[in-house]
Amino acid sequence: MRGVWLATVWGIDWPSVSGTTPAIQKRQKAEMAELLDRCEEMNLTSVFFQVRGMADVMYESKLEPWSSFVSGKRGVSPGWDPLAFVVDECHRRGLECYAWVNPFRWSSGTNYDSEIDRKWKDRGWLLSHGKYTVFNPGLEEVRDHIVDICREIVTGYAVDGLVFDDYFYPNRIPETSAAPDYGLWQEQSPWMSFGDWRRANVHKTVADIHCMLLDTRPDIRFGISPAGVAGKTHTSSEKWGMLPCGVKADDWQYKEIYSDPLGWLYQRTVDFISPQIYWPTTHSTAPYEPLVRWWSNAAGLYGCHFYSSMTLAPLEKNNTPSQRSELLRQVEANRTLSMTGDFGSVFYSAKFLGKLSQDIARRHYSCKALSPMICRKGVEKPLPPSSLALKGGVLSWSYDKCGPDPIRRYAVYAFPAHLSKSEIMDDGGDGIDNRYLVRICYGCSIAVPMGMSYAVTAIDGNSVESEPVFI
Repeated sequence: MRGVWLATVWGIDWPSVSGTTPAIQKRQKAEMAELLDRCEEMNLTSVFFQVRGMADVMYESKLEPWSSFVSGKRGVSPGWDPLAFVVDECHRRGLECYAWVNPFRWSSGTNYDSEIDRKWKDRGWLLSHGKYTVFNPGLEEVRDHIVDICREIVTGYAVDGLVFDDYFYPNRIPETSAAPDYGLWQEQSPWMSFGDWRRANVHKTVADIHCMLLDTRPDIRFGISPAGVAGKTHTSSEKWGMLPCGVKADDWQYKEIYSDPLGWLYQRTVDFISPQIYWPTTHSTAPYEPLVRWWSNAAGLYGCHFYSSMTLAPLEKNNTPSQRSELLRQVEANRTLSMTGDFGSVFYSAKFLGKLSQDIARRHYSCKALSPMICRKGVEKPLPPSSLALKGGVLSWSYDKCGPDPIRRYAVYAFPAHLSKSEIMDDGGDGIDNRYLVRICYGCSIAVPMGMSYAVTAIDGNSVESEPVFI
């Protein structure tokens, strides 16, 4: 996994301007195309596009208002569909597009007052503490709404995955009778501790999303990006049968926002975990490498994948060879400390990619890659493409989409004609060596140079690759 977080809330990465005029629309599309071009040039595999930041969306929805971050005003259409555009543009470049959703956050201080916001207030859906307001995870109708939003996204758009970040309950909401959800806890589950009840509400939401995806889009992957430290001795390691995380830093998320990632891993309600390990290898209380080792071990124990989320933000003020070397060392740690081989990195965020692109392209990302395969019960290797042909510099093939395989894309390999099929295979038995991977295609044709031999494989939504066909 070579991913990037593309943040839209407050225009962090995109767009730089909001509005509804044709000129602004043109500029927004051009900026997005430039970001995605850089992702392709860096040989990334995946883009995590933020489509829902404050219970407002970057697509045509029947359930929630348009995002003000694209149109300039909450509930007002920008005149185009950013999610449809980004999915198409990602796929045109051979990139996976994940829909990044903030499941609960409604506001970080703004009192939204559109018609639908007033309905949510009247229904008692909102839960506030300090400046943060969220949809109340303790209400079943709220959890159902979040499931419906995610269903709307994955059934309406050809996204490759769904990912949540780390906004759950408001930070440090009290566990006393002064808490706004105290009465609801007492009504629903007074036999549980207040904290366990809140964590259970988050677990229910995650499990409901997981079940919905299995019913509607079993061909896509679901993951969550929690805070970088979890599973300490005094929080949840013993509960879920895991060795405690040994760094000095605290597992603050367990009691402050009621996030318990080990529970999601244990219950197998996520395909991958992407914790935000935003500290250097030399950090005194949260050093990068021990955290990578622990998270990789935790994910592997429960049969899930671990892709570290790492921050590029230090490059903004300190774009030096030593700082870039530190980040490359972190990428290397994600590989060498992987317990299962299902490793990866997800960079935060897209606006900083250019500061690392040349260094990482020379070393770790010099070749293209396939994202790691998710192993599900009953999933078989897809059938290979058929009717492979090369004519006039265009390589084409066909595939029977009426079959049971949810084929989404194809890998195209090119290699010198004098090499045999056995000579181009990966030494580890993992198909064709990725040195020969030239393109991921979401269609069934591609322009290629003449004078080479070619192979094409079909890849399903879980990155299970078919046997190759050659020409």
